[in-house]
Amino acid sequence: MRLSTKGQYGVRAMFDLASHFKDNPIPLRQISEREGIS
Repeated sequence: MRLSTKGQYGVRAMFDLASHFKDNPIPLRQISEREGIS
């Protein structure tokens, strides 16, 4: 399956959220820094 760049970033963000689901709410900036998304 082919994903657009935005789709790839969305999937990466979802995996990050899933791996940190027990933490407090996570700011989008923190997710983008961890995933290397600008």
